Amino acid sequence: MKMNLRRFAALPVLWAAVIALPLAATATDLRIKAQLAWGTDDSKPPGKELHELDPKLREKFRHLRWKNYFVVKAQTTAIAPKAVQKVVLSDKCSLALRDVGDGNLEIRIFGVNPGGQPALLKTESCPIEKLKAGHIFAFAGDTKEKWDDAWLVIVTSAE
Repeated sequence: MKMNLRRFAALPVLWAAVIALPLAATATDLRIKAQLAWGTDDSKPPGKELHELDPKLREKFRHLRWKNYFVVKAQTTAIAPKAVQKVVLSDKCSLALRDVGDGNLEIRIFGVNPGGQPALLKTESCPIEKLKAGHIFAFAGDTKEKWDDAWLVIVTSAE
């Protein structure tokens, strides 16, 4: 029996396509931008690496009472389905983001206990489609350093 080797010539290309499928799936990871912002009536303190909050985003907070919003840190990250992505925004604030697989993003905000241990402050769920449509998800709280100032954790789509 004679074997036609031309039939098998396409096999390496086929295997390359099969191997590339899982790699292509990671291209659909959710891209999130997380920001830690400071709301205050004061002006920007000299010598600090702070940036003003984007004007479009600032407009969404117009109903809040502060005159100025400064970004302390912003970080963009990709979140694979069902994987937890940790985001450190400061030595006192971090997030754990997880695409829970049902169309929602679980957002956990951690602060720091007086002993220095992480403390879960809040867990919320946010529809991924709303984030992709331009909605924002924000948490706010009082700052302990200065009366009448506040911190905000802002989560948006980076796409």
